[in-house]
Amino acid sequence: MILVKRFSGATVNCHLLLKITNDSFSYAVIDKDSDQINVIFDKQGCENMEQDLKSVFETDPYLSQKYQTIKAAIHTSNFIFIPDEWFDADNLSVYSNFLGSDGKVYTKHHDELGFNTLFSLSEKVEEKLPESTIVYPQSSPLLALFSHLSGDALLIDFTASSFNVLFVKDKKINFQNHYEAENAEEFNYFLLLIIEQLGLTESVPVYLQGIINEDDDNYNTLLKYFNNLYFFLPAGKQNSELLADMPKHYFSGLLALDLCE
Repeated sequence: MILVKRFSGATVNCHLLLKITNDSFSYAVIDKDSDQINVIFDKQGCENMEQDLKSVFETDPYLSQKYQTIKAAIHTSNFIFIPDEWFDADNLSVYSNFLGSDGKVYTKHHDELGFNTLFSLSEKVEEKLPESTIVYPQSSPLLALFSHLSGDALLIDFTASSFNVLFVKDKKINFQNHYEAENAEEFNYFLLLIIEQLGLTESVPVYLQGIINEDDDNYNTLLKYFNNLYFFLPAGKQNSELLADMPKHYFSGLLALDLCE
């Protein structure tokens, strides 16, 4: 689907936000003068991400414009978190042994959190992006929402067939991971595993964003284990009139990318 509120063609003061998961692609165009969301697009169920990216960048006129800033949060299974006190920025190549990849090693420092994310990306995905793109691991938009969570909390970002999890405990990032779950049975399996590993109780607040709706299968699965479910609305300053007829939590993860430094 693609939603367009207002697009004059002038993008010099706009940010382009791209969210590329293992099975979905979405983007938003934000006018930074007015914080207006001019364009928002989402495609779920991508079976060949490299081909889908190639096609959309060749055919979508909004992706061929010049933007002030382009940010892309990209799914990768090759990532590690390293505390500041253990991190050596001058010797990134040594960490490739822990990433399971021989590709280029990227690093993102999380000032507020006191650690770094090191990651590598699929070259087939990366080469489809504009040269000026600032790349982030898929976890970055979730981590950027840390300060918007009060107390212990579980934040889950859904696509149509996967989900990304962040758990905050004692004002610190306690856990973050990504799972593929094509149905409620698979989601239930991973959810029970997470509950057991993290020692979660039924009273912990659970915040939901992405492709999930009240009373769908995943939502009802969560109700079996938790008493406090909340839809997490976009945390930024963006004008969301464009989303008036859409569940706003669908795009919370995408729009949170604009909070990433």
